[in-house]
Amino acid sequence: MKPEELDSRAREVLREIVMQHVATGEAISSRSLAKCGRFQLSPASLRNVMADLEDAGYLAHPHTSSGRVPTDRGYRFFIDHLMRSRSLSQHDREAIDEVQHATEIDEVLQLASRLLSKLSDQVGVVFMPTLLQFAIRSMDFVLVADNKIMCVIVGTNGVVVNKLVETRSLFTREELEKISRYITMEFAGMTLDGIRRRLIRMTEEERAVHDQMLQKTIALGIEAVGEVSPLEHELYVEGTTSILMKPEFADAVSMRKTFLALQEKERLVEILNSCLNEDGLQILIGGESDFTQVHNFSIVARSYGTHNAPLGIVGILGPMRMEYARMAPLVDYIGRALSRKIEETEQQ
Repeated sequence: MKPEELDSRAREVLREIVMQHVATGEAISSRSLAKCGRFQLSPASLRNVMADLEDAGYLAHPHTSSGRVPTDRGYRFFIDHLMRSRSLSQHDREAIDEVQHATEIDEVLQLASRLLSKLSDQVGVVFMPTLLQFAIRSMDFVLVADNKIMCVIVGTNGVVVNKLVETRSLFTREELEKISRYITMEFAGMTLDGIRRRLIRMTEEERAVHDQMLQKTIALGIEAVGEVSPLEHELYVEGTTSILMKPEFADAVSMRKTFLALQEKERLVEILNSCLNEDGLQILIGGESDFTQVHNFSIVARSYGTHNAPLGIVGILGPMRMEYARMAPLVDYIGRALSRKIEETEQQ
């Protein structure tokens, strides 16, 4: 049975089963459907509709129950065709808007992940890739000791990264000020990776062979951007204990498996990074990705950033039995709030 072949009665039955299962965590029987008062059908007729939905792969029949639960496919059909998103409450909107009052971007991102977890009772996640992918606003060099120079890199998104560079050459404070002005003027708006490649090409240009100051500038610049490690707080995860309290993960084996999954930061970063290539709100359910399939998770996410390019991902991680109709507008609103904050920072 193809999605377009589901008649209105089958759609309404599937919708009610998903909503009841999300609310209770229990398998839904034909009797409980009949009791809800939405159908002018007998339990026997409802059982037939449920059996057809199960045969088509939208419902599953747990061995320990006479009722049925939605499958990955059932949830996907619900989200794509049956879900009626709820409007955010005034309280939620005001709480999210408060996040934008923080001054530092890293503080904003941490507050956002914490607020997402609090408002959703799921795991709140905010992801920002390494600064290598972002354009810089300025780069300043400060003398710390004879052979140690602090490089202060400010991205156009407001993120600041400090890197200590050890050099063989000696620099005066005046030379470092001159180098700072030159690199900022020449390379503002470029990514660190782009700056590194441009500096390497400059070493082959004739003027670099005869200009000693330019040689020192290029060498220090390459050293500063050559091995910038990922941001110290590129992934903010809040509320891991909330997911461990869900009935799906209540037994000791599932709880341990879930806890370990949330420690797999590399796997989580990988899937969030893939979301950067997609537009708008994204919902990944169960078998739709390796990470969610193995751990029976779902992810509701959207990118945030500027009109020019996405800078990161904000999202909610939780069990497949999730109240998507509320999670979707929540993630969407906070993603837009982060984008506004990023744009304000760039204009300052």
